Amino acid sequence: RAVSNRAPPPPPPPAEGDGEEGEAPPPPAEPKPTPKPMPEAFEFCKKLVLQHSLKGVEGHVDLFSHSDVQLFTNYITTSYMHHYKLYQYVAAHDQELDKHSVTLFVNTAFPPPPPPPPLPPPPPPP
Repeated sequence: RAVSNRAPPPPPPPAEGDGEEGEAPPPPAEPKPTPKPMPEAFEFCKKLVLQHSLKGVEGHVDLFSHSDVQLFTNYITTSYMHHYKLYQYVAAHDQELDKHSVTLFVNTAFPPPPPPPPLPPPPPPP
């Protein structure tokens, strides 16, 4: 039997009159954004890269150099877009919490011994 480590669902909101006076109701949960299809996401990515690298583009922010754009574009086309559907799935679905705990025992050194008593003064010369 699989055991889920997910947090239990939040308790239902109290009925009117159950809460303390002046207590505001919790804000509604934000809906998850609808994922974009891959071609639309790629076009959006291209638009942002151009906007942040080319002078003269509307809303230009000089952020990326030509070599930065080459590296970024290479990564997007060879890796990120190949796994786009996986990233969509992971972002859109709640994942089980896989929580592990480990107890560590650390040996510590004993405290140092007290210093020796001071030496007696030398005897006077004869």
